[in-house]
Amino acid sequence: MSNIPAPGAAVDTRPDATADFARFLVDTRYEDIPAAAIAATKRSIFDTVGVMLAGSGPNGTARKIVGVLERWGGASEATVIGHAAKLPAPHAAFANGAMAHQYDFDDTHDEAVAHPTANSFSAGLAVAEARGNASGRDLLRAVALANDVSCRLGLAIIGSLYEYPWTRPPVIGIFGATSAAAIMLGLKPESIESAFGLTLHQAGNTLECLYASGSEVRGFRDGFSSRNGVTAAYMAEAGVRGDRSALEGRFGLFNAFFRGEYRREALLKNLGSHFEADRISIKPWPSARETHATLQAVLDLRSMHKLAPADVREVRLHVGNTNLHFCEPAEARRRPAGRMDALGSLPFAVAVALQHGSVPLVAYTDAALKDPAVLSLADRVTWQVDESRSADGTIEGATVEIETTSGAKHRHSVRHGMGHPDAPLTDGVIKHKFEGCGAMAHRPPAAKDVERLWQAVQSLDTISVRELAELLPR
Repeated sequence: MSNIPAPGAAVDTRPDATADFARFLVDTRYEDIPAAAIAATKRSIFDTVGVMLAGSGPNGTARKIVGVLERWGGASEATVIGHAAKLPAPHAAFANGAMAHQYDFDDTHDEAVAHPTANSFSAGLAVAEARGNASGRDLLRAVALANDVSCRLGLAIIGSLYEYPWTRPPVIGIFGATSAAAIMLGLKPESIESAFGLTLHQAGNTLECLYASGSEVRGFRDGFSSRNGVTAAYMAEAGVRGDRSALEGRFGLFNAFFRGEYRREALLKNLGSHFEADRISIKPWPSARETHATLQAVLDLRSMHKLAPADVREVRLHVGNTNLHFCEPAEARRRPAGRMDALGSLPFAVAVALQHGSVPLVAYTDAALKDPAVLSLADRVTWQVDESRSADGTIEGATVEIETTSGAKHRHSVRHGMGHPDAPLTDGVIKHKFEGCGAMAHRPPAAKDVERLWQAVQSLDTISVRELAELLPR
């Protein structure tokens, strides 16, 4: 049942949560952010550059988008990862955001169902470069606080992703983009409230892009939200006034997009003293985060029992309501038509994991989607609904059974895939992931350049954004 107030109903006189976030973005100093959140934000920034680099390659949609943006021209203000172009800040944010999700490899907050850094870093970097004198410390603060905004919005929403028509990550991520841009522009609280109001009218993206076979929208959706967040911040800086009730107004974000079903306490509790940055997951494998606990269970079984692909007779997945979406329709999931379809296919991802002992990016190239060995394994993947898994929320845990050709049966359950804050990736694994992403780029970076960038990001609080930008792969 909707919580949208009826005409004539009593009006909630509390200030909109937008005002709380505006004050948070202005008043929270770099020194107020815990060291663990700063360290996590540095890792997220480095990881996000890597996945953008993968998305910059010849197999990605982003190259087409960058071509359009280059033809439009404009001021050479900000870097486009993996490209020679420098574009106006909104266009650079669009281009970099469009690259971040090309392989569904960007970081996530599993409980909030958010992909925060794709938006916050795209927007923050673009405005920081356009500003011209920004420090790395400023950018770190912008990304950390913007990620907190996005994650709190997601944590406040009641119900799973698939209970609404909206794709949650870009719909809430755009407010992270606005937040990062607003910080880099030095906006005052009242201007940030206007920026959020201007953002509300640019928020969008529906789940149709997950189901429309052949659609490329899912891969570049964060380009729209990154660009629009930057646009909102610049408009507010120029004095354009927006709705100051963007989040909790009668037709604000929660009422218009999420039936008014949200937890205000999750939105605002300990704002400014508790940060979600160190609860963000860095993904070890491409494909939707919803699939990762299942992939973890499959890879664990493969390793524990030393299984070869030929040993597998059947794989049975116990799925809840979320992962059922990634299994059906069965034939389309076992034989995905293209990369974006494959990245949302649980049977295909399981087959890749069994074949390779990992889930490498190269398994999602056009040629690899037709690999007969992988497709044969996908035909051996079955599933059954397990309502206990539905209780996990959008990012489900997993129970997997594998029956071998010799008749042995193995069963294993896990709650979270690797990369979750309870099982974080090591620095070495993150660097290795970056190298794999770089290999997909038009011009892969040398190992020494990857290490130099890693060191620069780790020292971002002591260098300028200009120094960082000089090391970004182009």
